[in-house]
Amino acid sequence: MTLRPVRDSNPGDLEAGDHWQGLLPKNQMTPEQVAEDRFAVFASPKWGFRAMAIILLNYARVHHLSTIREIVSRWAPPEENKTEAYIKDVADRVGVSPDISLDFTKPDLLASLARAIAIHECGGWFFKDADLNAGVALAETT
Repeated sequence: MTLRPVRDSNPGDLEAGDHWQGLLPKNQMTPEQVAEDRFAVFASPKWGFRAMAIILLNYARVHHLSTIREIVSRWAPPEENKTEAYIKDVADRVGVSPDISLDFTKPDLLASLARAIAIHECGGWFFKDADLNAGVALAETT
């Protein structure tokens, strides 16, 4: 059984609704993907990472969130998640304190954060580094 975020090329487990570039057209989806009504389905992981990186960049640029605690608290609110455990996991994977102010507009740090979130959402790393890096690069040109 393939994990939904992997099957849907959606490493951040983003909800459907926004008109992201790289969404898979319904006529190209598997029956499982067509039945998916809550989460976005991307044509390839790079598009899922691009969407994820754009959201994270907006958290930093628009909402002025600069710590992993602030970002993960918005990304995975306590109503649906064990947010404190999520924060600790992501901070540990990025290798920083959850409360230190960071510049997530730096590509390497953004990629590290996106990777940590994808690992937490999927229970492991099931994507290619090239897709992560391509998605982050695409997000920076948006």
